[in-house]
Amino acid sequence: MVGRTEEKIGQLLKDWRIRIYLVAIIFLGIIPLIFMGLQFGMDFKGGSMIQLELEKSVDETTMSTMVTILGERLNGFGLKDVSVRPFGEQYITVEVSATDANSVDALKKILSQQGKYEAVIDSIVVLKSEDLVEIVTNPQKGYGYIGSTGEWRVPFALSKEGSDMFAEHAAGKCTKEAGEVVCERIFMFIDRPENAAILMPQAHYDLESSMNIDPDSPSSFAVGIDEFGRNTITTIIPTDTITDDILAELSAGGFERVLVPEDANYDTSRINASVSVVPKVNKYWLWDAVGLKSILFLTPGVTSGEPIREAVITGGAPDLETAQAELTEMVVILKSGRLPVKIQIASTNIVSPTLGETFLNDSLTMGVLALIAVGFIVFIRYRKPKITGLMVLATVSEVALILGVTALIHHELDIAAVAGIIAVVGTGIDQFIIITDEIQRGTELDADESVVSRIKKAFRIIMGAAFTLTAAMLPLMTLGLGLLKGFAITTLIGVFIGVIIVRPAFGKVVEVFN
Repeated sequence: MVGRTEEKIGQLLKDWRIRIYLVAIIFLGIIPLIFMGLQFGMDFKGGSMIQLELEKSVDETTMSTMVTILGERLNGFGLKDVSVRPFGEQYITVEVSATDANSVDALKKILSQQGKYEAVIDSIVVLKSEDLVEIVTNPQKGYGYIGSTGEWRVPFALSKEGSDMFAEHAAGKCTKEAGEVVCERIFMFIDRPENAAILMPQAHYDLESSMNIDPDSPSSFAVGIDEFGRNTITTIIPTDTITDDILAELSAGGFERVLVPEDANYDTSRINASVSVVPKVNKYWLWDAVGLKSILFLTPGVTSGEPIREAVITGGAPDLETAQAELTEMVVILKSGRLPVKIQIASTNIVSPTLGETFLNDSLTMGVLALIAVGFIVFIRYRKPKITGLMVLATVSEVALILGVTALIHHELDIAAVAGIIAVVGTGIDQFIIITDEIQRGTELDADESVVSRIKKAFRIIMGAAFTLTAAMLPLMTLGLGLLKGFAITTLIGVFIGVIIVRPAFGKVVEVFN
């Protein structure tokens, strides 16, 4: 009996299908799993998934630009395990390992900003994002903090067009009054709202009618609300309620966007424009509403009319920790560039590392139980331990090959990917049964039809099913339907591994040992 078994094993090892199977197990299964390891998605290792909605549908080129810029922003924060991927034509999914509330809020803020830089002098935009050709981060050239205060500086180099534009509109903006030099101010923004009106309660308006540049320092120079509105190029309307007169004023102005503070008790349902509710984070709500980052005095050196090629953005914070956050945010936005389309946060999902580990353990447990259940049902059907063992072994090796290829191509395993593996295992068992039944029928029934022809018939059925499943999965993988991609990729990997490697080897083994 032993000699007969050895003879059959020797016969199998000479078959090209078995040799391909063994080589695949080693080089596509064992080696990638040992030396590369599996990469787990947010579902299993924990993290945050932020869904971004674009202002409008975009083409493939624009979407690629959006993904690249957002990736650069996240990398600028030094984050690891970052995934930015398109979801259809109007959504982008961002996955990061951060889970604490403060980090997630900071990420949402940096991701939701379009990154449109503007500098305004006397209500005229004199610099834009495209005018900034280099962001300087060398402390020897003025980048960083000033002393132990919260003041920070970001130098940058201008293009020729930008420097000429700046020189033209800054010329003569410093004058002598009573023997003293008095200069205009320059207002610097990130994502200044265009064609916008601001509605704010009278109490807000009174508080911010004269705003100190440093809210915590009464001695710092102040900016009146009229000058503020002129240089932000927005219309500021103080009102405690939205009356018909207010609606008529908004309609006459043709405003496309209306900004209101979150603590205002407004009924905005009748406003015929896009309404943005802005949270009140700092003392001066208006700064956040219009994206104002800093206000600087021009100096006589830059108002002579001669083009300058270098400038600087400065800001202040009450402490070094806040200053560091503001400085990092400014540099990341300026370096990554302006997004071609505005975006907003659509949803945020957070999975803690502990919960992710629980998902992973539960998935492994369910997989083992499913395999035991499958083996039990197969044994009841055939009553042959040998057949049952072969099917279970083939199923385990197929899963190992799928996981190995997944590690080889650095594809992250998430719950959707595991669902794809389960789907492949389910169809695999069906196909193993088809092969086994055809082989047994070929040996037990009429001799006019050989075992080989019956195996070919089984494989025609299997190939038809494989092509059908592939046709169903390709759209999910190629159309960028986000979370379904993991399911489609692992399913397709399993289909090709099954048809090319596992099924032929299984058929040969059953034929020999039947």
